[in-house]
Amino acid sequence: MIGRVPRWLSEQVRMERHAFPNGSTTSDVAKFFGEFRLYPGRHLLVKDQEPVAIGSRALDILIALTERPGELVTKDELIARAWPNSIVEESNLRAQIAVLRKALSEDHSAPRYIAAVPSRGYRFIAPLSHSEVASKPAEEAAPNNLPRQLTRPIGREEAIEILEGRVQRFRLVSIVGPGGIGKTTVGIRVAEELSSSYEHGVCFMDLAPLPHPSSLSSVLASQLRLPEITGDPVSLLNAHLRDKRMLLVFDSCELVLDAAARLAETLLRQAPGISVLATSREALRVEGESVFRLPPLDMPPLGSGLTAADALAFPAIRLFVERATSGSEYAFDDDEAPIVTHICRQLDGIALAIELAAGRVEAFGTRGIAELLNDRLRLLTGGRRTALPRHQTLAAMIDWSYGALSPEEQTVLRALAVFAGEFGREAAAAVAFDPLAERDVPGQLAQLVAKSLLAVDTHGKVARYRLLDTTRAFAASKLQEEEEVSLVVRRLAKYLCETLEHSHEEVETLSSEDWLHKYGSQINNVRYVLDWAYSDDGDADVGIAVTVSAVPLWYQLSLVDECLTCVQRALLGLDPGEKRDGRARQVMQLYRALGLAQAFKVGFAPQAPAAFSKAFEIAEKLGDIDAQAEALWGLWVAQVGMGEYRASRDNADRFVRLAQNSLDRFIGDRMLSMTLFCMGDFRGARRHADLMLAHDVFTDIPPGGSVRFRFGQSVSARIQPAQLLWMQGFPDQAVRAADSAVEAARASGHAISLCEALARWSCPILVHVGDLAAADCAITELLDLAKLNGLGPWEVFGRCWKAALLIERGYAERGVPLLRNALAELRQVKLFNLYNVRFVCFMAEGLAALNEHVEARALVEAAIAASEDKDELWYITELYRLKGDILAQCGHGNEAEQCYLRSMELARQQDALSLELRAAVSLSRSLLARGDRIGARKALAEVYDRFSEGLDTADLIAAKAVLAELS
Repeated sequence: MIGRVPRWLSEQVRMERHAFPNGSTTSDVAKFFGEFRLYPGRHLLVKDQEPVAIGSRALDILIALTERPGELVTKDELIARAWPNSIVEESNLRAQIAVLRKALSEDHSAPRYIAAVPSRGYRFIAPLSHSEVASKPAEEAAPNNLPRQLTRPIGREEAIEILEGRVQRFRLVSIVGPGGIGKTTVGIRVAEELSSSYEHGVCFMDLAPLPHPSSLSSVLASQLRLPEITGDPVSLLNAHLRDKRMLLVFDSCELVLDAAARLAETLLRQAPGISVLATSREALRVEGESVFRLPPLDMPPLGSGLTAADALAFPAIRLFVERATSGSEYAFDDDEAPIVTHICRQLDGIALAIELAAGRVEAFGTRGIAELLNDRLRLLTGGRRTALPRHQTLAAMIDWSYGALSPEEQTVLRALAVFAGEFGREAAAAVAFDPLAERDVPGQLAQLVAKSLLAVDTHGKVARYRLLDTTRAFAASKLQEEEEVSLVVRRLAKYLCETLEHSHEEVETLSSEDWLHKYGSQINNVRYVLDWAYSDDGDADVGIAVTVSAVPLWYQLSLVDECLTCVQRALLGLDPGEKRDGRARQVMQLYRALGLAQAFKVGFAPQAPAAFSKAFEIAEKLGDIDAQAEALWGLWVAQVGMGEYRASRDNADRFVRLAQNSLDRFIGDRMLSMTLFCMGDFRGARRHADLMLAHDVFTDIPPGGSVRFRFGQSVSARIQPAQLLWMQGFPDQAVRAADSAVEAARASGHAISLCEALARWSCPILVHVGDLAAADCAITELLDLAKLNGLGPWEVFGRCWKAALLIERGYAERGVPLLRNALAELRQVKLFNLYNVRFVCFMAEGLAALNEHVEARALVEAAIAASEDKDELWYITELYRLKGDILAQCGHGNEAEQCYLRSMELARQQDALSLELRAAVSLSRSLLARGDRIGARKALAEVYDRFSEGLDTADLIAAKAVLAELS
């Protein structure tokens, strides 16, 4: 529809023709609707003779709709118009429609201009009129000196869209972030998108090369093509810009920050039609400023295992691949995906660093780049020749920021290079504080955060800081140049010793999550200090002190292998003679840690008891009762593991005699309960287990006591009764106790405790009650956990249980070879204990199923002799029962029944009702086979009737079936 041209527009056309005579004008078409007029050729929307601030994409959509008034324009057509040659989500279109409706003052519930057609597209529904008007000559078009970008920004669509909205709402917007993150690229793109909204164009000014801050206003005047300046340039700028509607882009403000802030504030006050878009490594801190911190490019999460196609959904990967393939024959596939992801993560998602790394693919390949990243400052050179000098190498980029710091800020930044990961304010103060300089470290931290050289996470209870890896590498090189490494590392070591000393007291009082949040991040600092301490320029004394302090940290993180290596290195670093005697307490602590690490890394070999015995000897000389108790506990652990039960009983008694508080009495009862269980005294074991649980230990924990024995005792308290409950005929309670132990171990976050709960209690109980599916899950978790944490003995246990489960399921031909190999490994790590004898029974059962009766019988008889010799009697009833089964299969019924009777007699003596039931089932079947139905029923019913629970577990179901057959 074409209507009458309004009077004000006719007047404007007349004036424009007068202004551009002799045919110097070019024609344009204006479209009128409501109080708006649209100039498609100028990409301009006007309301009440004032341009409407609106993004270019929203304008593209409006122009497309007005080209076909009243017609349906599909979503795909609009997306293609606003985002040519790009693939975007439909949500982007909806967002731009919302921007457009807001600019048109449109009510979504009663649209005047744009109507949505659900699931299809949109229609322009307002009356529309057209007229030709004159436009400005091309040579007098609004100025725009934005640098031309030859490549499109990758992964910045959301940031650009947010910034477009910010610039429309605020007159000063600052894009802030570390060097190389892409501030200039994003800023130029935003200015391009908004350029049509500014009648007098866009003026871009690169502030990085300015010789002096005072020249800033003169340079801006030059960029605006103002006449030669003879007076005050600021006054000239104010006069020129007062009536202009223009966007000024101040790029790289960090070196002239104060001057840029003053000029921006002055111009914004004097020229109400201008807006300023600034890029800087810190905010201008001007009234009315809107600060947008540009984040790193998105990367895949850790351990994501993505394919190449999946990885390309992340901008950091996409940028690397695009730059790598632009100048070489590099091909990105599934094998390359994890390597490129690692590279981008090491470079913190910094766009410039990723581009520089991608540029070296042709020379080194991605694997070579990944290996060379430790020397990233030297590796990441050779940027585009057209790039600014500071953007051609990574070192130059960071040096640009470093040079702008005050001497105090430079000193603090260098000191922070010793932190490999996150750190808190106290840690930063510890390494950077110099009492002679009276340095304000918290204030310097705030400045480094403001200048985008230090990342901060404020989501937790306290702020956590982190140097980007690229910045840290640069700061470390400066620390080396200034010869400050030794001074700062010694400060860090002192801080670690003081901090980790308190960690002893909080293992049980804090939740696992809180404890790890507070102390877990210190592991990287420990490694850094120890690497320095044992280097040529280091100090072994510092290494010994930090090693002693870090032992609880290694155990809470289940880093047994690392603990063993570091403790051995510390002991080798001790000097003989007087110096060794002078640090007896440290030596004692190292031997305790050595014993435990040897036990859980290489098995319960003689080295572990020897280390604990040495620690006990030193503790006695020092008269330290607590230290003696801990050494005795470690010695007891090793002896139980090696099957030396008589000696372990003696040391458990000695421990109880030393017990001075509720925690020690709690642990003493646990030790006695475990030893008595292994020796087959289930009544005594249950008595001490009940005493253990009766201690209200966790309301009376002495300082540091909760970790003197390394493991969360609350987990052990749940583990201990589970096996006893099953043995004594309470299978349902046993399953619940085992589940409780596993859940407590999981909640503790302690891998060794969880391995113990799974291998010692959950797996056997689930197998014995016949829940083989749940047992399979528990075994798989055990194997995965042990492998992940490098806990070799527990991984062997896991393989033994895997083989035992195969035999239980009837796959003896597969289970026997696997169990044979696993048992050999078990003996190799000196773990001939309660695990071994149970697996011997499974092995004999499997051999008998394969008709290998001679080997099966020999194996069982050897196990019986060894158990009686060592007083390892907890499973003796099962050995006799199994020997009877093998004899019965070979036709020796009378001998078999004697074995069953012996098994039942021992089970009654031990109060092992579940084991007595197993022997009774075997005896009943034997009696039934020779026709004694009455004797068979009597032998089994008497035992079966004593059960009060667990009637749906495997053994009781089997017994019930035999009784039914005998009815």
